[in-house]
Amino acid sequence: MKKSILNAIILTIIAIQGHGQKPCDIINHYEDFISIKKSTFNHEVYLTVRAHKTQKEICFSGLVNNNPLFIDYLLINFASRTNSKNLLEFTDSIEIKDRYFNSLKRDSAFNAIMVDLVNKTIDNKTPKEIVSMEKLLNVAVKYFSIVGFNEEGNYIGRVCIGLNEVEKTEIERQPFLEAFSFSSILKHCNSEEYDICGEFSKAIQELYKVNLGVNEDEKLSRAQGVIFILMANNENLKKMLRSEYEKQKKYLPFLLEEN
Repeated sequence: MKKSILNAIILTIIAIQGHGQKPCDIINHYEDFISIKKSTFNHEVYLTVRAHKTQKEICFSGLVNNNPLFIDYLLINFASRTNSKNLLEFTDSIEIKDRYFNSLKRDSAFNAIMVDLVNKTIDNKTPKEIVSMEKLLNVAVKYFSIVGFNEEGNYIGRVCIGLNEVEKTEIERQPFLEAFSFSSILKHCNSEEYDICGEFSKAIQELYKVNLGVNEDEKLSRAQGVIFILMANNENLKKMLRSEYEKQKKYLPFLLEEN
């Protein structure tokens, strides 16, 4: 009887503590891990916005510092840029920052992504999506692009430049899978262990084994499709994505299925 009462008390304390736990507020602390500055290059003025590690001990420190490239991708590709041109009119850096962060905190689409990220990794309010390697690879291969031909008629490849083929092939955007794929490929583009860019170069060489067309546009389109398939079957890419997942899984908002 005493043991039952004691267990009930412990459960009650845990329930009270859990109920009283404050949610991690990331929206009102964007300034802690996002920077914005006005720069000039070739007489052209532009704004540089980037995510970076934070020195502060705050609820999302581990999330941001574990992979700032992941956060940076979300910021660059999913935050609204409607007010960027207007900010270029101002010369005072403090005013630019104030206006930018006030606007970012009202960006409902970006805020929804960041809150979802926190809910799935820090506050554990939302279950993580279970993702297959096949689904992850479908996104990852979109960062390997065939963009044209050089003067000798050889294929020109690009890795992780802009959105590449994501917007052209994905009806529904998947911010977290995109950010993870992009940041992982970028980190291991020329790494000794995986050399993903080297693997891409090998895949491009495979394209020359088959005549893919006479018309350049058709040839380019077919080459891009073949590259998707070749990279989706690349064992080094699969191993790298699995390895990065294992390193980061505590702060990733999805679960990668076992092989």
